Amino acid sequence: MERCIKAILSVVPLKTFLLNRDCVKENKLYQTVLSTIVEPLANELTTDAVKTISTNLIKVGVLYDTVYNRLHTGQWNAVATSEREMFTILTYVRIVYTLYASNSYEEAIKDNIYLADLGLMLGCPIGLECKNVPTDLLTETASILTGELANLDKQEPPVKRIKLDDITGEMSLTENKSNDVPIMKCPSLEYFGTRCYDTKQPAVLNGIIDGWRAMERWHDPNYLLKVAGERTVPIEIGSQYSSDDWSQKLMKFRDFLEQSICCEPSDSAGKQPPAYLAQHDLFDQIPALRADIAIPDYIGRTDAQPRIKAWLGPKGTVSPLHTDPCHNLLCQVFGAKLIILARPEDTERLYPHDHFILNNTSQVDARRPDYNRFPLVRDVRFYRLTLRRGEVLYIPPKWWHYVESLSPSFSVSFWFE
Repeated sequence: MERCIKAILSVVPLKTFLLNRDCVKENKLYQTVLSTIVEPLANELTTDAVKTISTNLIKVGVLYDTVYNRLHTGQWNAVATSEREMFTILTYVRIVYTLYASNSYEEAIKDNIYLADLGLMLGCPIGLECKNVPTDLLTETASILTGELANLDKQEPPVKRIKLDDITGEMSLTENKSNDVPIMKCPSLEYFGTRCYDTKQPAVLNGIIDGWRAMERWHDPNYLLKVAGERTVPIEIGSQYSSDDWSQKLMKFRDFLEQSICCEPSDSAGKQPPAYLAQHDLFDQIPALRADIAIPDYIGRTDAQPRIKAWLGPKGTVSPLHTDPCHNLLCQVFGAKLIILARPEDTERLYPHDHFILNNTSQVDARRPDYNRFPLVRDVRFYRLTLRRGEVLYIPPKWWHYVESLSPSFSVSFWFE
């Protein structure tokens, strides 16, 4: 236990790094309470100091709950960055005190991995360098905790391999041979720039992610469980985000993988709605997975820091017809997806929702258009293709795209300018 605590405390100099941050200095209450809590840690508090640990754990817990409630008051986009940063700091300090106070090493590690993940989702990143590598306070803390859990070497029974359905019956084999969306084999940066990026024309790119370690690792659920099993992630529940049955919940990655990805279709059919890890910053949260992929060179031509999102779900998950404001490289690591595209010029014919939250989403089911309800759709030209393992689809800004998983599927999106 003490080894783990020392490793976490070594991430930052407590007094100079944490207490001198503006979010602490600008609030007298935060500054007073946090100073009394941090002082014992900076002086190498031991597990024998039971009274100090218990008292300070209560203090940090009260302040943590206060800031947590502030984060959940009003609109999320109106929450002050300083409050989110304070939540990150309190999460870090609470993790240390929880470890000191715990009598069960394994349970304490698991509980604190959850706290770190919650802090990553609700807090504000606090950047730092660890071994000359840029990282984040809670990302590094969670990595230390995950490593400690792995060191316990508790042998779990292996999970059965993910069943990747034969999709040849789902889609016509001629779809990927269509000239609607050109297929390019490792195009040069100049060729991609002039033929795709500059003209905003979609294309399927082959051979550009073959060297990713993810291509050999991620279809093995035992590997995913080893590096991410105890992490908590946000999961979408329901047919698609524009439907009334849609909701979200936090789940352990292990539970999501075992219940939604590794199970046989007959095991879950009719029992629960589909679950989808969609549009999540999984690679910021779990650096071990980020190390399995690489930013394609085509992105570096214009954007050195793309936003990287994860999409993992069972057969049948759907992202309805929608647009994004930036360029997108959609990389298929395993499984297959049906993609239906439409031009930006057809926006008015695709009946976007009126509500401001969904005004980038069409009311039309692109796979089964209702021409009686949406007659203008008859004049829309749709482009269809099946994106298979190892293929990358370039989606230009404002192009409409419908995405449906034809089998268990793991995709990575690079959004860039």
